[in-house]
Amino acid sequence: MNAFLMLTVIGASIVLSNAVQPLGPGYNSRCVCLRLESRIIPRGHLRRVEILPRGPHCKTTEVIADLSSGERICLNPSTPWVKKLIVFIERKERATKKE
Repeated sequence: MNAFLMLTVIGASIVLSNAVQPLGPGYNSRCVCLRLESRIIPRGHLRRVEILPRGPHCKTTEVIADLSSGERICLNPSTPWVKKLIVFIERKERATKKE
């Protein structure tokens, strides 16, 4: 009887631990970007840019852009113009934090 109870508790613990998000509700355990865009996007078409640093969820830095058309695309972080965009955003964030 005790062995059955113990196995039930252990089994329930395993099931519940797999259902819990490890780093909060916004955490994703895989890369978000499956297809990368290399084409240059005009500045006026960019509404918002989000940079997801590499980590346990993904081996590469991900750059996600929301366009004024409502489309959401992933930019290729190895293209020269996206590298410049990343540097610009990081500098702007550092300057904002200093103020």
